[in-house]
Amino acid sequence: MIRLVRAEWLKLRTTAVPWVLAIIAVVLDALFILTVFLTKPNVGGVRDTSAGYIVPHTVTQLRDLVGAGFETYLLAMLLGALCITTEFRHKTVTTSFLVVPRRATFVTVKLVTAAVAGIGLAVGVLVATVIGGGAALAARGGSFTAMLHQVPAVAPGMLLVFALFAILGVGVGSLLTNQVAAITALLGWFVVAQNILIGLVHGALKWVPSGAAEAAANLSVRNGGGGGIVGFELFTWWQGALLLLGYGVAFAAVGWAVMTRRDIT
Repeated sequence: MIRLVRAEWLKLRTTAVPWVLAIIAVVLDALFILTVFLTKPNVGGVRDTSAGYIVPHTVTQLRDLVGAGFETYLLAMLLGALCITTEFRHKTVTTSFLVVPRRATFVTVKLVTAAVAGIGLAVGVLVATVIGGGAALAARGGSFTAMLHQVPAVAPGMLLVFALFAILGVGVGSLLTNQVAAITALLGWFVVAQNILIGLVHGALKWVPSGAAEAAANLSVRNGGGGGIVGFELFTWWQGALLLLGYGVAFAAVGWAVMTRRDIT
């Protein structure tokens, strides 16, 4: 298994896709950092548009800054999907099955590799945030040291969510196998369908992958310091993590079952 994971990792890091996604993640992270510094303060729950822009200094604000790139977990999900659908797109899956004839092992190796890659992406985003956000904070007269003190509180949740979303991407990719279909389905759900569902049924938020991610990360972003997005109730961090893991494993299990009966030629 270890040799198979190493082979998958070599395959992944010698292709352009992971590096392109990493660059996109860093660019998006920079934009999210900018929005933190362009946020007006809230007074009694109402945004004070007449006040100047905030300089993060409270624990909540500093955690928001450290976790500014949290939503790039969607790129970890796409990375997971591409990890397996690329095999079918470029017809290398036949060779892979000759090396790993057991399809359960094939999918498992992809899950492990994607999870590690997701963690690597999270580390890259965190490093970019600390450097870019820390520089911006120091330039605005804030405390870089105070920001660093919040990294241990934010990093574990981000690493966990990125790994779980990468697993989810592999799960969906193993089910659909078609690269365009998998990416379209994932983005269609997270960008459009999920928001419509939550708008119609507010209680659905805690059950969808994004709500599970918010819970698993246990960040103060959008929830004012824990306990859920304002106006909604989320699961605890470990419940959210288990739910998110369950989504990925369920899709992977169905994908494996379909794959064992599917002709790849």
